[in-house]
Amino acid sequence: MKTFYKQIFVSILLAGLFSSCVDFLDRVPDSEAFTDEDIFTDYTQSQRFIDQLLIPYLYFDDNDLLNSINDWGGMHGKRVYGLREHITDNIFHTSKTWHPSNAYRTGNFSNSTNEFWAEGSETRYTVIWKAIRVTNLSIANIDRIPNATDEQRAKILGLAYFLRGHFYFMLLQGWGGMPYVTETIDPEMNMDLPRETYTETARKIAADFQTASTYLPMIVPDEEWGRPSKMAAIAYKAKALVWGASAYANPTNDPKIWEEAAIATGQAIDMAEKSGYYRLIDMANFKKLFVDCDQETLKEVLFGRLFSKTGAAPYYCGIPSEEFGKSWTMAESVTENLAQCFPWSNGEPIIPTTDEYKYTPYTGDGVNHTGRDPRFYQSILYNGAATPQVTAKGRKVEIWNKAYDNSGSKELSVNAQGNAIAGHTYTGYYVWKLFASAYASGGRTYVMWNYLRLADLYLYYAEAANRAWGPTAAPQGIAGFNLTAVDAINKVRDRAGMPGFDPNSPHPWLKPGTVVEFEQKIRNEIRIETCFEEKRFYDLRRWHMMTDPKIATMYGMYIEKTGPENFTYNVVPVGFNLQWKEFHHLFKIKNSDTELGPNFEQNPGW
Repeated sequence: MKTFYKQIFVSILLAGLFSSCVDFLDRVPDSEAFTDEDIFTDYTQSQRFIDQLLIPYLYFDDNDLLNSINDWGGMHGKRVYGLREHITDNIFHTSKTWHPSNAYRTGNFSNSTNEFWAEGSETRYTVIWKAIRVTNLSIANIDRIPNATDEQRAKILGLAYFLRGHFYFMLLQGWGGMPYVTETIDPEMNMDLPRETYTETARKIAADFQTASTYLPMIVPDEEWGRPSKMAAIAYKAKALVWGASAYANPTNDPKIWEEAAIATGQAIDMAEKSGYYRLIDMANFKKLFVDCDQETLKEVLFGRLFSKTGAAPYYCGIPSEEFGKSWTMAESVTENLAQCFPWSNGEPIIPTTDEYKYTPYTGDGVNHTGRDPRFYQSILYNGAATPQVTAKGRKVEIWNKAYDNSGSKELSVNAQGNAIAGHTYTGYYVWKLFASAYASGGRTYVMWNYLRLADLYLYYAEAANRAWGPTAAPQGIAGFNLTAVDAINKVRDRAGMPGFDPNSPHPWLKPGTVVEFEQKIRNEIRIETCFEEKRFYDLRRWHMMTDPKIATMYGMYIEKTGPENFTYNVVPVGFNLQWKEFHHLFKIKNSDTELGPNFEQNPGW
């Protein structure tokens, strides 16, 4: 089967590369090695034709011209260059010079730099369009398969409609509204197709997911996990409509568009809660949503990519010290910007100018506060953390820039001035959420790359319902469903062990406030719940915040050890500031595609 996948992919790729027709809507047959008769006159071949879109590193994940089906999954992408969140205010790469993501921090946006790394590369764009072409062929030829049962046809159609929605969503959040092509392309067809608006494209994506849901099973058997379910389709439909209602697409915050998104998201939550299967897993197992995954993980991740511990994974989390493996020294620096988003355990926001934060920022002083949001400890590695790796050595995590006794710290190497050297954190923090225990011994583990989990749905619903009806108003148009925006966000906070928002709370920080005030609290909740999941970048885009001055300057901790157990923490700017421009809210479209005629336009600013 693997040989077949390679053959069919290479033939499609070559057809696109050597055709004189337009790449993004390739008019030539999709296969030189196989004719339509070879594929669509046999069920097994037809199923393989659509299944090829699920192969790691070809259409999904990080696909570029150097990727292949092997243990590494190619030479580029997250496995080598790290997280896409490098180009947000959550983290940055610790190399000042060679790393491609630093173009977004220097303002030097050369094509050669971005081609090999950014999801906005021409290669990524072309591959997505090829995937859509495969889905359209599968749908158009479904009645030609003579030996397929109704159940087998449904399996093909469910996957084809779902994947067409998925890949169009990738185009939407990357390049904006697109012509929504649902047919195979006739060679004589006029290819100068007008682009749909962002919101209209989102609605057509939602329609594809709705259609997919009519063919898909409610729960995918464990042995077939990775294929979409009915639940995944309905959830993805809701996500698409939330994107279409967000500020970039809906600058006036039209409540009708938000209501459409809120109803869809509420219906998805209602389906999940009534399924008897899908649920939020407990906080003790939170990291299992990402690494060391087990069967319980599958109950919260509605659609994701589970990578075997024996094969290639999309990302390897590195922390450069002996106890954490030390084999991957190009680690990420988590920003103080993100760290401050995690409030104290009573929900009170961080005030970085207090003595409490200066001397005990991670534990509290025992008088005012006694700890942080539990997700902080599950997500970020910080000075003084007690992990199994260091506890076994009789110590805690050591990250400091300067010490009263000139002692060096195990997890941070510095120069004579006390500044981090390349490969080590510049901010005093590392990514912990994606670090697995097996990494410390050079081993592998199960890695989950999730596109959509149940916690996301609750937060998206809170966002949409708040804009549609307000923080505490009952929903409209969802029979038997009474969750308010406040109720939904509190589901996620309750799982984390955090106090819920309540208009009657005596604490001002737990009052929802106005629609605008509560929206800011929801956005913060989304940021901390989903950090390092590759979602922040696209959230900033849909919220139209890429040029917001508040996210431009990166901060970290300069940490001085002043005694055997005493430290002073100073928040300092660390450079690596973001250089986003307005036109970066969308990627550049291939020039050749915009030269078809006046209808298919380049994105603004490019």
